[in-house]
Amino acid sequence: MRAAHGGDADALARVHLESWRWAYTGLLPESYLARLREDELAARWWRRLAAGEMEESIRVLELDGRVRGFVTFGPLREEPSWLGYAGEIYMLYLAPDLVGRGLGNELLASALSELARHRCHWSVVWVLSKNERARRFYERAGMKLDGARRWDPFGERAVPVVRYAKALNPVFDFEAMRTRSSIG
Repeated sequence: MRAAHGGDADALARVHLESWRWAYTGLLPESYLARLREDELAARWWRRLAAGEMEESIRVLELDGRVRGFVTFGPLREEPSWLGYAGEIYMLYLAPDLVGRGLGNELLASALSELARHRCHWSVVWVLSKNERARRFYERAGMKLDGARRWDPFGERAVPVVRYAKALNPVFDFEAMRTRSSIG
């Protein structure tokens, strides 16, 4: 795992495109997925990496000298009042042939660890509500639905999205306290 740099733009675009077409088939409009182009994604990645915005961190997973996955994360975007308290996983994608090998867990753990190191108390991630595979992944990582919902536009259609959250630097384990009090 390493920080992304400008030379990674093409590889990031390739993983981005492959993973979207694999993971979101049947969940997003086919016309939207068909319009995605690797060269356009690469240009966006290049601009993102060249900007050097420190608000967003990008870590890549390399195997055999090739970028095969990535995670992007930073401060919580929707709620400025949470600045310094909450972080957000913006994207986490792997090449489809690597799914199920625990590498996504490594990417997520790296991002959560970095957010905790920057004194974030919480982290959130938005997931397509019908993306059961991703929802199970985040649930296995200890993230829980927090009740926030929205509709994100993808081409001609908006799809429902749900938010998961996880305490990173908890003062108390409220879940354990609740469990103990219901036992006794």
